[in-house]
Amino acid sequence: MNHRQVVLVLLFISWICASTCQPQASSGPCGSWISLSESCFLFSDFTASWGEALAICRAFDANLIAIESSDKNFLLEGYLQNKHPHDSDKSGADYWTGGNDIEKEGSFNWIGSHHPFAFTNWMTGQPDVSEQDCVEIRGISNFKWHDENCNHQHLFICEKPLGGSPEIIG
Repeated sequence: MNHRQVVLVLLFISWICASTCQPQASSGPCGSWISLSESCFLFSDFTASWGEALAICRAFDANLIAIESSDKNFLLEGYLQNKHPHDSDKSGADYWTGGNDIEKEGSFNWIGSHHPFAFTNWMTGQPDVSEQDCVEIRGISNFKWHDENCNHQHLFICEKPLGGSPEIIG
């Protein structure tokens, strides 16, 4: 992304978030974000490319979600099933994660920590060897993982630890 595109994305974020993203008064540890386990999550209600989603999360001192355990995946799946109960095929419930193999094809890492995947929840046939470097949670497959072209537009999930900023590397 060049400098002009970054500025446009940040202006767009400011415009979108003026009324919907600002934390509201809340007594919870995550403010207006959702608290699950030991993290705070923001589930977007608009789509973006993977790079735009990452920039938006980082504007909130967060990262795209890292799903590093089956417990966290189970909590996330349950939340998403409840969030999309009437979406019968869940085709509109695809979310970017921080997973990617941008640096080396087939070597998936989480964007914030650069930790390799220790846990996976790939849908059948995934990941496939292709130009698809970013990982989405695909609603139509009951929220299993799918590698996707990073330029596609999807919802996204930002994550930050309770009571602090995430480790941001890179």
